[in-house]
Amino acid sequence: MKFEVTILGSSSATPVYNRNPTAQLLNCNEKFYLIDCGEGTQQQLIKYGFKASKIDYVFISHLHGDHYFGLIGLLSSLHLNGRVKPIKIFAPEPLQEILALQFKYSETVIRYPIEFVATQTNEPVQIFENADLVVDTFVLNHRIPCTGFKFTQKKKTA
Repeated sequence: MKFEVTILGSSSATPVYNRNPTAQLLNCNEKFYLIDCGEGTQQQLIKYGFKASKIDYVFISHLHGDHYFGLIGLLSSLHLNGRVKPIKIFAPEPLQEILALQFKYSETVIRYPIEFVATQTNEPVQIFENADLVVDTFVLNHRIPCTGFKFTQKKKTA
């Protein structure tokens, strides 16, 4: 069973030479989960040979720009490249309004469904489960509400 994390970016608020703002890609049995999506995430996906179209789940920890400023570009590129399958975004609720405003003023109508799941920042909760893994949240102490994500791979049954 495959469980690999690729660090696409590990810098903080501003990019530095050879490091982009935060983004990680989890490959669990050829299902792809994007954790945070800082600027430059699309370029990093290309650099490491990953197809953005394979990402079906996005997890955004909080609304500081270095964790989500690359998301609108990623979602728009998926649209321009003909995506039709849904994408599921787990994030603080205000991100839904931010995305709606971006699409409204750019006159972009995304052709695929975006399923939005608002994360809670006051208590841990299981937010996702499929045949391969479980995702639980945990509360983080940050300047603004922030959620950590724990990805637990399920044991293979005989």
